[in-house]
Order: sequence, then C-alpha cells, then structure tokens
Amino acid sequence: MVIANSQVQKIELQNYLERLADVTEPQPANIVELRIEERHSRTLPTLVTPWGENGPAIDQAMFVVTKNLSATGVSLISQTTVETDNLLMVLLNQSEFRFLKGLVRYCRPIEGGFMQVGVELERIVDPCEFPKLQQLAQLIARLNRS
Repeated sequence: MVIANSQVQKIELQNYLERLADVTEPQPANIVELRIEERHSRTLPTLVTPWGENGPAIDQAMFVVTKNLSATGVSLISQTTVETDNLLMVLLNQSEFRFLKGLVRYCRPIEGGFMQVGVELERIVDPCEFPKLQQLAQLIARLNRS
C-alpha cells in the first residue's frame, strides 16, 4: 500500500507542475539541452525552508526564484548556499499553491555570487500534517493576493 500511495503522490506532484508550466509564461531559452525530461524555463518567486527531523524549519525560510521546472524537479537560484539535504518549497505566484518536499541534489556557485540549487521533488505535503504550515499557508495566501 505504501508503494501505491507513493505513486499517487508522484502523479499528483507531476500534474501540479504541468499545470504550473501551462499557466505561466516561458522564459526565452538560450541553450538547447538534451535531457530525458523536458525543462520548462520559468522564473517564479519561491519560499524555501529546510526540512529537519521534526519537519519544516519555518524560522529558517528564505526567498529564492526558480530557473526551470521539470516533471520531477526544479532548479532554483539563491543568494546564499542552501545547507540542507531536504527542503520544503512553495511557488508563490499561484493562487493554487502547494507545499512541495524535495531532496537537494546539488548546490553550486554561478555568476554574480548566486547559487544554483537542484531539487528532486518527492511529494506534496498537506498543511494538516504540520500545524505550523497552516500559519504559513495564511501568510502565503496574503502574499499571493498582493
């Protein structure tokens, strides 16, 4: 049953990312890449927070932007090094926002002193799993309205 639940979660996550790519404007592609999964070049404001043993560490949240999205992951641009193996992220420009849990696959410096962070997304997290996410959801809803 765990495998089936995991597969349902992955499909739900992929459907959300596809809807997001469909409703946002693409950025011009400068480089043609040969990849197994198609990348959608999108610059979206995003809130990320480390995910520890007790779930998300809301007090350590920071803002980043996306570089691109795929069916299973996202590339982020950050002003600082992301020093965690697991994180929670929320794409902030959508009225249909979701809490997405992911694994940090790499964090490397790029031009201008920024960091590029590759995240493999695992699942959508229900805010009911962690009460502090319900408070964060209220804040995000206010941010999305402005």
